[in-house]
Amino acid sequence: MTLVLSESEVGRLLSMGDVVRAVEECFSQTPRGAVNTPRTRTSVPGAVLNVMHASLPYLGRAGVKCYLSSRKGVRFVFVLFSLEDAEPLALMGADVLGRFRTGAASAVATKHLSRMASARFALAGSGKQALTQAVAMKEVVKLESVKAWSPNRAHLEEFIDRLASSGIEAAAASSISDAFASADIATTITKSSVPFLGKDDVVNLSHLNLCGSNHPANAEATPQAIGEFGTLATDDIDQAKHEAGDLIRAAEAGSISWERVVQLGEFVSGRAKPDRKTLFKSNGVAIEDVAVASLVYEKARQSSESSGTFVEIGKER
Repeated sequence: MTLVLSESEVGRLLSMGDVVRAVEECFSQTPRGAVNTPRTRTSVPGAVLNVMHASLPYLGRAGVKCYLSSRKGVRFVFVLFSLEDAEPLALMGADVLGRFRTGAASAVATKHLSRMASARFALAGSGKQALTQAVAMKEVVKLESVKAWSPNRAHLEEFIDRLASSGIEAAAASSISDAFASADIATTITKSSVPFLGKDDVVNLSHLNLCGSNHPANAEATPQAIGEFGTLATDDIDQAKHEAGDLIRAAEAGSISWERVVQLGEFVSGRAKPDRKTLFKSNGVAIEDVAVASLVYEKARQSSESSGTFVEIGKER
């Protein structure tokens, strides 16, 4: 039988500490058999279907996430399978799940690349994904101060209030330079197609997470800014070569070479060591989705409250 979980039920079962640990474990397993398949996109007038999938043998689980972007919005669905008997274990909403796992990936990268116990944090962006970036960072680093910036001032003020409701006191920055000038660690999570983060903005940073773009036409940091970092990590190199506009532009400009880019799992598993200033380019990969969906499934099964509905899906006749 397949467990069906709504977005609200998934959100109720998630806690950021658990998600960070699940994502950290999945990256530690990437050199040991975890298989990620990069996102594919099918475009028609007015809509884009996105599909990504992965298998995690250490969990005995595989899964596929698909979401369709249309003029009327986006809907996310995840299907979790058992590798042992092909049973579709769960069908769940994957919007909130995606926000949590993306924030957790940045936190895991910051933990293993920066290796800082405390830091001054800057955040560029105030959209749906921004809050979970800050909440996740709080799980791995003691935040001495937080500055947030957004080109939309009204959104920024609302975002500062949402951060406060989550126990994170933040100041609104007047510009990207103002936000990053005193920061040790920073995260960008915007929809920008034009790079807004320049070389001078990253001078004082020890670590940077670039999380906003997963399309080759978009980028948040200039090639010159990316060239300032000694260590370059990403969640999946094959996927990054097709999606990571920041890295693609930097490679084309000669600021970096792809040979310098290392998969995050190499650092988390201890097979690689960071050097000097560090950068993580997040695209959002399916191994994260499988790990977090598996966590949600286990929590739902253990929950004393009613979680989801069981139905029969895909059984052979």
